[in-house]
Amino acid sequence: MNEKLMDVAIGKQPADLIITGGRVINVLTGEIYFADISVSDGRIAAVGKLAPGAFGEKTRIVNANGNYLVPGFIDAHIHFESSMLTFRSFNRLVLPHGTTVIASDVMEISIVSGYKAIQEVFREAEGLPVKLVNPVLAVSELDDSLQTVGDHLSDDVLEEMISTDHAVGFAELMPDFIIQRSGQARRLWNLARQYGKTLEGHCPGLSDPELSAYASVGIRSDHECVTREEAREKLRHGLHLLIREGSASQDLAECIKVITEDGMDARYCSLVSDDIDMEHIFTYGHMDHKVRMAVKAGVDPVTAIQMVTINPAESLKIDDRYGSLTPGKCADIVILTDLSACSVRDVIANGTVVVSNGKVDYAFDDFRYAPFMENTVHLQKPVTAEDLRITAPAKTTKARVRVMQVSGRSLYSEAKEAVLPVIDGGICCNEETDVMYAACVERYGKNGGIGKAFISGFGFTRSSIASSVGHDHHNITVIGKNLEDMALCVNRIAETGGGLVIAENGEILFELPLPICGLLATMDGEEAAVLLARMQQYLREQGCGIMSPFMSLSFATLPIPDYAITDKGLIEVKTLSVRDPVLEWV
Repeated sequence: MNEKLMDVAIGKQPADLIITGGRVINVLTGEIYFADISVSDGRIAAVGKLAPGAFGEKTRIVNANGNYLVPGFIDAHIHFESSMLTFRSFNRLVLPHGTTVIASDVMEISIVSGYKAIQEVFREAEGLPVKLVNPVLAVSELDDSLQTVGDHLSDDVLEEMISTDHAVGFAELMPDFIIQRSGQARRLWNLARQYGKTLEGHCPGLSDPELSAYASVGIRSDHECVTREEAREKLRHGLHLLIREGSASQDLAECIKVITEDGMDARYCSLVSDDIDMEHIFTYGHMDHKVRMAVKAGVDPVTAIQMVTINPAESLKIDDRYGSLTPGKCADIVILTDLSACSVRDVIANGTVVVSNGKVDYAFDDFRYAPFMENTVHLQKPVTAEDLRITAPAKTTKARVRVMQVSGRSLYSEAKEAVLPVIDGGICCNEETDVMYAACVERYGKNGGIGKAFISGFGFTRSSIASSVGHDHHNITVIGKNLEDMALCVNRIAETGGGLVIAENGEILFELPLPICGLLATMDGEEAAVLLARMQQYLREQGCGIMSPFMSLSFATLPIPDYAITDKGLIEVKTLSVRDPVLEWV
């Protein structure tokens, strides 16, 4: 019982902060009405007509000037590391867009440096304006047959993780894992029930009896819908629909039709990011951007606000703390000057004004990650062009090859074929086709493996690009048509300890260092976002039609249909086996 909060509500003690003259969006009732809000010790004390005693000499008064007051925005499913920013820099970038809570499993960091790295991120996140709640990565088994990773979560830490206050549930529970009723699945189910936590789903394309079986164990949500029909079926089965709009997977326009055209109730629908890079946030925004998209698609503005506030809060079972402007809740309050345009003026987080007139007004302390999270790239030897070449038997002139085609709008790839010439004993990617070389180089110093394949869909003509961000193993992935430039990219990433690189004609043209686990930049977030924008724009000027080329490259390494590239080779997802990229020599 918070007696001080009660005293502020009835006017026995003054508030720390009072917002006057605002029109409250009540996400519980769907109403809009004028009301004042008082805040004490980071929580909302009262909403409506305030007691005179709440106004004290030291009370800070914020005049909303008739603008709208909404709860802080919640992203119910995001891998914040895909922004390629530290959590502090991520805070700075998303705060002006009204975000005050995100749910992230922090799995990418753990793939490189294990549970200790997750603990470091939560140490960084402590006390920051944007709260980090944790759906704990569910699967801890290490399978090294298809990819090499730096570290993994052992079984013995899962109960420790799920028992913490910031843990909200288990994340990314796959259908096979559940339906096959593995011992690990039963253990996680029991732990979730024991600690009152959720089971968050991950079931692309699942339908009919299998979906019923999957949902029957209490799976809470799914973020993988890409069609209106799939979204409709998931909702009918009781799953909370997390409508994804990310850098490499843009599903909102299609999935929102279950609301705008099918007339389904939106209370089990939330808007989420999954994976967005820093350029996306810098250019478009965060949850405010998704609200604008939903409104433009025909969703009522108040409903759209509910989809980034109370809906995700209830889905994650954190509505006792977040998601509404009601007494006792965390004082996360956003002032909007335009409801339909979701134009953010001010942001209050934890009862403190952190954004004023669109500018961050919060002093972030310096933070240094533990040394083990740096210098995580260890090639067994420098890579040469010959290491990346796919050699041909004598007297062959052509090769029919498997090609992984990416779209840039979906995480899925499509299995294609191409016939490429053989020149000087190796397969050649010429400028007449969109087919490029792809290689994935093991970067943890464990085996030196190099997977080789062919990829299409990127469209740029001159450059080679490489990245140490690659789901879900984060080895170095490189694509291009010039093997020497590709080798240059890989070796440069090893020198800098991780990053994104563009090379051309034997020269590094651009590089964005990611020294923390080879995933996160330490430079200023806006500065890094501008640099990434320049890099990706350079590729677009060459003909790349993909919105976020580096994000799409990072997902070319994930074993989801049809193909993926890892340090073990070209993975055929249907069979989960390594395939020779060459189908036939001619």
